[in-house]
Amino acid sequence: MSANLLSLNLVELGQFCAFLAMLVALVQGLAPVGAHAFRQPRLAQISVNASVAVFALTSLGGLSLIHAFVTSNFSVLYVTQNSNTLLPMFYKVAALWGGHEGSLYLWVWVLSLYTMIVGWHGRKQYPEHLPVILAVQGLLIVGFFGLILFLSNPFDRSFPIPADGRDLNPLLQDPGMVFHPPLLYLGYVGFSVPFAFAMTALITRWRSELWIGLIRRWALIAWGFLTTGIMLGGWWAYYELGWGGYWAWDPVENASFMPWLLGTALVHSITVQDRRRMLHAWNIFLVISTFSLSLLGTFLVRSGVLSSVHAFAVDPGRGAYILAFMTIVLTVSFGIFMLRGRFQQAEEAITSFMSRESLFVWNNVMFTVACASVLLGTLYPLALDALSGQKITVGAPYFNIVMVPIFLVIVLLMAIGPLVPWRKANLERLRARLLWPLIIGIAAALAVIFILPASHWTAPVATGIAIFALSNLITEFARAIRQRRLQLKEPLARACIKTVLGNRRHYGGMIVHFGIVIIALGLVGSGLFKSEAAVNMSPGDEVVVAGERLRFEGVTPKRGPNYNAMQGRLTLLNSGRDVRPERRQYMRQENPMTESGIDSTLLRDVYVSMSDTTGGDRWAVHVYVNPLVRFIWVGGGIILAGLFLSLSGRRRARESEALDKAVQPAK
Repeated sequence: MSANLLSLNLVELGQFCAFLAMLVALVQGLAPVGAHAFRQPRLAQISVNASVAVFALTSLGGLSLIHAFVTSNFSVLYVTQNSNTLLPMFYKVAALWGGHEGSLYLWVWVLSLYTMIVGWHGRKQYPEHLPVILAVQGLLIVGFFGLILFLSNPFDRSFPIPADGRDLNPLLQDPGMVFHPPLLYLGYVGFSVPFAFAMTALITRWRSELWIGLIRRWALIAWGFLTTGIMLGGWWAYYELGWGGYWAWDPVENASFMPWLLGTALVHSITVQDRRRMLHAWNIFLVISTFSLSLLGTFLVRSGVLSSVHAFAVDPGRGAYILAFMTIVLTVSFGIFMLRGRFQQAEEAITSFMSRESLFVWNNVMFTVACASVLLGTLYPLALDALSGQKITVGAPYFNIVMVPIFLVIVLLMAIGPLVPWRKANLERLRARLLWPLIIGIAAALAVIFILPASHWTAPVATGIAIFALSNLITEFARAIRQRRLQLKEPLARACIKTVLGNRRHYGGMIVHFGIVIIALGLVGSGLFKSEAAVNMSPGDEVVVAGERLRFEGVTPKRGPNYNAMQGRLTLLNSGRDVRPERRQYMRQENPMTESGIDSTLLRDVYVSMSDTTGGDRWAVHVYVNPLVRFIWVGGGIILAGLFLSLSGRRRARESEALDKAVQPAK
């Protein structure tokens, strides 16, 4: 009885802390306004202390919900809807963000975390502007808490208290559920920090060259989390859904992809402004647009306006609130930008078409066009339905036709960009550097045409461009190492390490580009050269797909912690290994679920999913052979390694500057 009473009291305490967090966030947002109105600058500092209190209070609310899940406190309606007593503990914690209300709470929890970190980081770095930055983030927190506490309250009670819950959606009972949504939110919400800096710069007329370098790190961190979340989401969909793919151009997938596209453009554009003092207003536009697309993703997923395996079915009131909140943010931010943007003027201009800054601008153009194309394909069906009642679906054919050429151009620009210097390139030197990579790329394209059974023109073209980009990156790195060894007579290993560590920002970017090219090769291989077969199999039957021979050995029953399954076993006769797909029936759910069996090597995956029995001991089996699909996940790891290297460079540079100042003689 005392334990139950404690659980009840903790939930009430958590809800009280959430309300209190909203009030403190409101104070955080209004403190600089009060300081200006009453001419009391010290009042603005309340925002700094309030940011810590908001995170602490929000954390208490979140922890009380997690405690309710862990203890199976079914007096909480949200726990009843997304958990039960048989759910493994691993998923009881992750169930916090398994539904609409909890996922929104995670959103605001992450936002309060970023706000506190900005407050801690900015005390010494930008103290005079910090209160306004925190005020912007505080008002965003208030907006989300308004939705959570008045329309989507995860603390709502359930009476009478049921004996058990409905269980978490079986699709979400996977390790990917633990990592994928939090990483996506760390990416989405991370772009609120550059947004707050941009708004502060416009309001206070903070000169761009003084703050643009500060947001580079925040933008890279947000971009890194979003990239990781998208990659993990693709991997999760690949092995969980049983359809042999990893990206379906689902509207909610697009909702995460759009801010990634503009975020990528922003990261490149910040570099141009940092080096050449250009694109000041454009960068502010990108910052606002990227964060706005993060809010749009929240609206699409949680408003109920679209059907998706990712979307939550919710009432119109919540969707109207999110739409109104997003409209207010867009109107206010772009209104301030229109009024004050003229004070953020570029100091230099492009002097040559063949320069790094010029290629970066074209890079921005292509990413923006790509984002606009995805936005059009995602919103057009919704607009048509709202205006005329006509329902259409814009699917993979549209996106593939539009996006593939755009990304081929982006990879081509990425291949040439690192070789072109700032301001103006020496065309003869550039031509000499591009010659051998170009020859290798053309040879790769011809090999695809004459050796591999390509089904589309994009196969040889994409392969040629990817290999051209890969050759450029490798030869450029080799050239730098050779030059260092000639100058310093260092061993090869030492020269490699010192070259990379000597310019972490540059070579971190090159490693990121290397990872993207590896992903491009994985997309080409798995998208254009995959083979599949759907067959009905009895024990002893064999099937051959793309040279892989599989024998069906039969099925055996299996029992999980909260499900029963029939597990199939197929032997790969070429290697002797097994794959074991499953058909699961969760005890609290009616629909059976598919768990794929995958045998992976670096060059191919043999992917098997099993459907229902077709009578007797015969089962419907779907076999896919996906070449180079592992390149996608390997490329994602390479991207993260390059990102960590690039982020470490700035800190190292600051330490070097501090050391130089320390050893200089006093004047």
